[in-house]
Amino acid sequence: MESVVKYELPVFSSALEKAPTFIYEGMDVKMEIEGYDEEDNLKKVTLVFSAVLCFKKTSARFTPELYGAYDKVVELCDSQWLRELAEINSEDFNYWNPKHYVLYLDSVGMFQFIARGFEVNNFESE
Repeated sequence: MESVVKYELPVFSSALEKAPTFIYEGMDVKMEIEGYDEEDNLKKVTLVFSAVLCFKKTSARFTPELYGAYDKVVELCDSQWLRELAEINSEDFNYWNPKHYVLYLDSVGMFQFIARGFEVNNFESE
């Protein structure tokens, strides 16, 4: 299965200020991550997954494969999860045209989103 890096975090997940927080707005999920970068600056990044159809979190202790997603958002192309969803309801699947995004954070775990799209909002904390 091919994975494509979509975004690399500007902070180290091993140096998070706090656990990620989530904001749910309609079908969108915003994931806020706050931590320190390589120059020890505190930064905050908001990952926005649009039109989320499903998502899950797996504990760091039960993550069997990283898919190259350590401190990165990657898109898994033609994943088993996408194939299963297409099989369940091909009409809605084709309408939403979802993608499978994965992010692994050190000592936190793996987050996976089936969503139409993904974007990033960055800003430095004060």
